[in-house]
Amino acid sequence: MKILYFTATGNSLAIAKKIGGEMISIPQALKNDQYEFEDDVIGLVFPTYCCYPPKIVRDFIAKAKLKANYLFAVATYGNVMGKGGDGGEMLEFDEIAKAAGYNFNYLNAILMVDNFIDNFEIGKEIEKIPSKKIDDNLAVIIDNINAKKDYVKDPGFFGKMMTSMCKGLVKSQDEGLAAQKFIVSDACVGCGTCAKVCPYGNITIKDGRPQFGTNCLSCYGCIHSCPQTAIHKKSEKSDKRWRNYNVTLKEIIEANNQI
Repeated sequence: MKILYFTATGNSLAIAKKIGGEMISIPQALKNDQYEFEDDVIGLVFPTYCCYPPKIVRDFIAKAKLKANYLFAVATYGNVMGKGGDGGEMLEFDEIAKAAGYNFNYLNAILMVDNFIDNFEIGKEIEKIPSKKIDDNLAVIIDNINAKKDYVKDPGFFGKMMTSMCKGLVKSQDEGLAAQKFIVSDACVGCGTCAKVCPYGNITIKDGRPQFGTNCLSCYGCIHSCPQTAIHKKSEKSDKRWRNYNVTLKEIIEANNQI
């Protein structure tokens, strides 16, 4: 089994690791112009941004050449907006995949910690972890994949409605300008961690300070991974940050580093 994954704060990487198999970073595959993959089972694991798959995942699947008897995808999300979960991210992925010539056998999503600091206070989100029953829900997904079950998550009416409402936000994210509004405090020591975790290589260090380009994915990896909590958004709910407890900073750097 091969698992192609994208992660910014570790949620999706934690899930990919527990599913098991040969792990392949989507940002590094794109960096190396590696699009052809073959195995009996191939899966994608990625986060949900505004009810949609991230642009980096959408771009990858449009170019990928996957050859497998069983294809699956699992999305992580952090907030329940309607029946079925966060939205119609798996239906959107299915549409993109079919446009690229793929019929995925299994499409599901799993509720985890919401790290979108614009809307959520991370401390409160961490407190919700036990109620989300992550391990129990993941065990069901793993059993389904091992049994090669056919399934596509239905977001329900409200999930589809929320997805439709988020289209404008997704379009705005895709413009790549989000980082232009990031604020760097005097706590910054110029360590360069932010540049190393950026999957688009959108950050450079100049005169000991991060400089943000115009190709931001809005993954917030730089914000959450900064050892000094020096990168902020004006609209953030708190300065508490999140990295999945089962993933190290080193793993995120190895997955995303474009330098």
